[in-house]
Amino acid sequence: MAEKPPLPTRTFDPFPRIPVASAPGSPFADLRRIGTRAATGWVLGSEGPYKTEMPLADVVDGAVREALLHLLELGFIDIDEGRMRSAPGWPMYRSDTEET
Repeated sequence: MAEKPPLPTRTFDPFPRIPVASAPGSPFADLRRIGTRAATGWVLGSEGPYKTEMPLADVVDGAVREALLHLLELGFIDIDEGRMRSAPGWPMYRSDTEET
């Protein structure tokens, strides 16, 4: 993984991004496939939107939650809590980022 760039010093300053290789066969592609299967299992399961009536925002939230939990539980991703808590703010939307 690429070295993490320094955090911005002020809220709303640009938040540097780490380049991600996302081509088929990349580690990201494998991670995405594992997370997607976990999320799809939740969507199609007894607690998911196919069995219950849910607004789209709740479907997205539940699917992302399930995928992230699965990847964290497997130890494939880690939360850098120190970095997260040190940031002056968190960008909530993905900016233009170059994928390779």
